Amino acid sequence: MTSDHSETGTAMTEGENENEPIAALVAIDFTATELRLLLATPEQELIASERYELPQLADEEAWAWEVGGRVSTLFSRDAEPLYALAIGIACPGAVHPVRGVMTESRAQEGWDGLHVVDAIRRHIDAPAVALDRAQAALRGEMTFGAALDVTDALYLSVRESPPMAAILAAGTIVRGAHHRPGIIDPDDPAASIAAIAAVLDTARLILDAPDDEAEAFAARVAASLKASGASADVAVSELGDRAPMFGALEAASIVAYEGERDE
Repeated sequence: MTSDHSETGTAMTEGENENEPIAALVAIDFTATELRLLLATPEQELIASERYELPQLADEEAWAWEVGGRVSTLFSRDAEPLYALAIGIACPGAVHPVRGVMTESRAQEGWDGLHVVDAIRRHIDAPAVALDRAQAALRGEMTFGAALDVTDALYLSVRESPPMAAILAAGTIVRGAHHRPGIIDPDDPAASIAAIAAVLDTARLILDAPDDEAEAFAARVAASLKASGASADVAVSELGDRAPMFGALEAASIVAYEGERDE
């Protein structure tokens, strides 16, 4: 396990309650083998960042105790008191956007039908939203990375098997009929994503690959784009494997805003 922690806040004036809880956005990103947690202020200043290895978790109950317990632990530490304002969860599989259920897992067996939102809310009762990691990564790039200044983009990650793509069209992330990201041909992902970019007339193609492969992969994609007649810019992800976490954080901030608006 590795961990990173920093504290932020404004100085209190005389008479203010030093024990008043601080609102925190919660971002959760998990794969078959790893869990990342991030707490940030509503202004998205870092409070805490943790990383854990995940064991085999056979069912929803085991997942809820492991992941929900880790989140609860962050809120019970000896530092400043915190409360959860909202929670965003990046999942390794297709997620139903209303029910918060991971319908198709790309990770551990037994995670199909995992009630991600309900399981987390049994530990932390706050507004929560779950989304596929590929779509979360694109949201992260829209907010903090390579898609900041465009409304039409394609995001492709070759870290997963098979490679996964997410689409930004007219400023909206496209979920698809079954709420899953695009599955790209693993034998020739460069040609596949270039063909999609040509059909959609995409402005920017954002590529996520291991650091030692990113430059060569970007060159192959650029050549495929030229051959397909697409005119998209090619950009390597600025966030790398942190993109899903930052996307989950942004999703949490949206849920927090919507919760305040509905009150």
